[in-house]
Amino acid sequence: MYNIGEEVHEWEMIQSMLVAKTSKNTVINLTEKQWTYETLYRIRKEESFYCPVCENELDLKLGKIKIYHFSHQKNKTCRIELEQESEYHLKGKLKLYEWIKSQNIQSAKLEHYLPSISQRPDIFIKQGSEFTAIEFQCSTIPSSLLTKRTKQYKQFRIEPIWILGGKNVSRTSSHTFRISQFQWLFTRPGSVPLDPPSLLTFCPQVNSFLFLDHLIPFSKQTFFAIPGYQPLKMVILSDLHFRKSVSIHPFISQWIKLIRSHRLKPAIHLPPELKKLQKDLYEKNLTSIPLIPSEAFLPLKTSYLFYSHIFLWQTKILLFIHQKNLFEKIILEETVNEIKNDPSLERRDVTLLNNLTIGAAILEYLQALTSIGVLRNVQKNTYIKQREINWQCSLLELLKNDEMIMNKFVSKCGR
Repeated sequence: MYNIGEEVHEWEMIQSMLVAKTSKNTVINLTEKQWTYETLYRIRKEESFYCPVCENELDLKLGKIKIYHFSHQKNKTCRIELEQESEYHLKGKLKLYEWIKSQNIQSAKLEHYLPSISQRPDIFIKQGSEFTAIEFQCSTIPSSLLTKRTKQYKQFRIEPIWILGGKNVSRTSSHTFRISQFQWLFTRPGSVPLDPPSLLTFCPQVNSFLFLDHLIPFSKQTFFAIPGYQPLKMVILSDLHFRKSVSIHPFISQWIKLIRSHRLKPAIHLPPELKKLQKDLYEKNLTSIPLIPSEAFLPLKTSYLFYSHIFLWQTKILLFIHQKNLFEKIILEETVNEIKNDPSLERRDVTLLNNLTIGAAILEYLQALTSIGVLRNVQKNTYIKQREINWQCSLLELLKNDEMIMNKFVSKCGR
């Protein structure tokens, strides 16, 4: 395997954007206090600046308001893939760099170029035999590019930490956030395999991290989360590597509010997969989308494995159980096959998180139905139908059921 350590000794000469070299081969790092406006202005009149990676000429921007920085000249491309860096991005990158430097870190370098994988992380950290790449991402890039970068880092035993720009976070309520498919790629796995993932964001305008823990999708892009603001000065680097498990139990009322909003929203302009569900429910003379049973909204830790609405895939399992007689066996493998073969259900991309499949979510759901008395576990991966689901409840009855079922769920499952 390529020795990343060999590159560490070369990094003083292979930085860019905030670092360049002059025609006299002097390295200028704009984060160092010695490079005042007067000094830089004089050098700019006398010399040219060059990218340490591609050797193309750079322009030095010395604005009165914006951060000093280098940029490639028009029509000149670098051999690494670069995005346009906003003032917000530059400020965030600088603050994160200064924050890391203030800690007991062996080596931290800005915009270090890694020739072996043609990547230039915002901050590259060496701590003993461990390497970390910090990427502060404020613009949208192709998902395939982010995935490729992450896999390349991991291939060379570099842990990537992707930090989403705080201004990109769309908050719709105290515990509800809109997270796009691209932003989903920034999520980090929980501390144990079955824990929900978390999302890390940073805002340089308020000097704070926002941790979105215990992410549970309600729909394709609407997520429940337990948010936690932490000032930059109160966080250390290891806090970004490991997030402790948090319980949804104290916040279950916020999840119930999500269910209530769904029930009170008219079932119009439905996407195709929900139209099909609506049709199936009508044909079976069961219910409508807003009046789906409370048991189809359980906030499972592994819900993120499905891209489909949480009540869609859980209702599909309830329909599978509905066709069984009371006390008839429900076998995990049969249930998984039923759901896997349903073309209306979509799976979320979790290749950067773990190797879990939707079978983990289906198993957790059957266990949850057991905890609230719908099923009874008789042996490993085998259950019997303990009671019928009531599909004919009124709205008022369901609103009461939602509270009762959710509180029973969290008390029994100890979330």
